[in-house]
Amino acid sequence: MSDYVVGQWEGGGTHTGPIVFDDLPIGSAPAASGKTLRFTGKTVLKVQNGLIVEELGLDDGMKVLQQLGIIPTA
Repeated sequence: MSDYVVGQWEGGGTHTGPIVFDDLPIGSAPAASGKTLRFTGKTVLKVQNGLIVEELGLDDGMKVLQQLGIIPTA
């Protein structure tokens, strides 16, 4: 039998280092913009015998790209 745990979260911080995704077809981001980023997400954890055996997550990466100025806001 499996149990599931669902969480909604908010993350963020200050962009002070390199960005690990640099292959965007719409352009790249500066190495350290100093911008404050805020985004949200949801995670579903599958738990069996008290151990996490699977994770499925979705975060608002589009919001991060907008905050970095890579794509325009609507």
